[in-house]
Amino acid sequence: MITTIVILSIILTLSIFVNINQLRKQESQSDYIEELENSNAEYYNFFTKLKTQIGESNSKIKQLDRLGSFEADDETGFIFSEMKDIFESLNRGF
Repeated sequence: MITTIVILSIILTLSIFVNINQLRKQESQSDYIEELENSNAEYYNFFTKLKTQIGESNSKIKQLDRLGSFEADDETGFIFSEMKDIFESLNRGF
């Protein structure tokens, strides 16, 4: 009878330690997943703002050069056309 009580006590103690260890692991994984979700939300907000900013900048550049005066100039035309191409590429990418 005493040996049965001792064996059951040892099994109960081991079970408690295993359960506590599993609980700690599950809590740390929950925290990690929550951090990942927050990080993903921050990146999504950043890229949404960036997409809006690029779209607005692209439309402003097109509006600035509606007469073609910047693009026709040799010195500023090259830089302006390069910037315009970059904004169009970014706008297509987003």
